[in-house]
Amino acid sequence: MSLEKAQLCDSLLIWLQTFQVPSCTSKQELTSGVAVAHVLHRIDPGWFNEAWLGRIKEESAENWRLKVNNLKKILQSMLEYFHDVLGHPVSDRHLPDVNRIGELNDETELGKLVQLVLGCAVSCEKKQAHIQQIVTLEESVQHVVMTAIQELMTKDSADPGTPETYGDFDNQAQKYYFLSEAVHEKEDLTLRCRELEQQVSSIQDERNALLSETRSLREQLNQRDPPTNITGKKLLLLHSQLEQLQDENFRLESSKDDLRLRAEALEREVSELQRRNEDLSSLAEEAQSLKDEMDVLRHSSDRVSRLEALVETYKRKLEDLGDLRRQVKLLEERNGVYMQRTCELEEELRRANAARSQLDSYKRQVRG
Repeated sequence: MSLEKAQLCDSLLIWLQTFQVPSCTSKQELTSGVAVAHVLHRIDPGWFNEAWLGRIKEESAENWRLKVNNLKKILQSMLEYFHDVLGHPVSDRHLPDVNRIGELNDETELGKLVQLVLGCAVSCEKKQAHIQQIVTLEESVQHVVMTAIQELMTKDSADPGTPETYGDFDNQAQKYYFLSEAVHEKEDLTLRCRELEQQVSSIQDERNALLSETRSLREQLNQRDPPTNITGKKLLLLHSQLEQLQDENFRLESSKDDLRLRAEALEREVSELQRRNEDLSSLAEEAQSLKDEMDVLRHSSDRVSRLEALVETYKRKLEDLGDLRRQVKLLEERNGVYMQRTCELEEELRRANAARSQLDSYKRQVRG
């Protein structure tokens, strides 16, 4: 279901005022971003800390450029909070135009901004307290706020990669809403039972008074002469009133019993809803734990993939090294053959030189 963001502003302003932060008396003041920043600081002081809050300029009410600068800081921090802390990136259709808020005081875009603040509140670690605070609001405001939560947490079909962390939040918001409805209905029925009991008690007192008056009149009639027409008419009127009161008393008793049974059924339903709420809270904690474990495993998987790639690289280098070793061995064998051949050639050269020297000696002897 869709909400008009301009209408949403009115209800969300009432919700923001429950935080009792400065600059939060009108929608005009919200456009400065000061109240929104203080509310975010209350929601998660660890993320939206004092240092971050100090960067929000509180003197920006008359300067639209300063307001836009404040709103940009707030929006950027909220988007990072949704992505890094809550694991639920915000879709483009929920992103406000902070320029229109700061320059034109656009209530539609302001509604989108405050809706994101609401999403932070009902999704943080203290979400139970914030949801209980919403339940205490006026019923019409509560309905608008719950509808805004459902709209914000509805996943876009074009975003299949969105994490599943918020998958059950819509059911949780509905659960709190209907739990609130059941509690209010139970209180109304209890009040109605008390009113009916008071009416029954009053009618019984009136009935007892009429019975007493009837007995008194009957005693007077028994002591006197036959009743006159006036006394007889009065007696008939009293009998008629007595019968009417008895019928009304029976009807009220039946209605009281029905309401008591319904109140007991609602009490059982509230107990069941509270038990389911505890189960869902434990499941949400387990899901968060599994998500953290999945992140660790994903990180480990990435590291294993990198190591496997590195091992493949080393394998290829070892194969190349084996080829080089074979080439070196072949060259060494060839070098050995060449060295042996060189030695043989040197020996032949030495012999040839000796033969040549002997030949020269013979030549000199022949000439002499």
